[in-house]
Amino acid sequence: MRVVITGAAGFIGSHLTERCLALGWDVVTVDSLTTYYSPAAKVRNAHAFHAHDRCTYLEQDLLDLDLAALFGDANVIFHLAAQAGVRASWGSRSTSTPS
Repeated sequence: MRVVITGAAGFIGSHLTERCLALGWDVVTVDSLTTYYSPAAKVRNAHAFHAHDRCTYLEQDLLDLDLAALFGDANVIFHLAAQAGVRASWGSRSTSTPS
């Protein structure tokens, strides 16, 4: 089984990655380590798997990757990459309601 996990260094993504590796699967992980919340925390999360022999760890933005090549031979894609926090994903960090 070959899986791709985006957002792999986040809380959920890192635990999913560890579980997939424990199942004996080959895992390709992607995370851009954005600064929205502590990149140091995400680096700690990824430390458990980034050097695993069945894990290919890509510290890159999905917008900069050849997605057809990345996803081409994957059996499963877990897309967990996202902007954390719904309010901030709507634009500026003001407290106004989006129109």
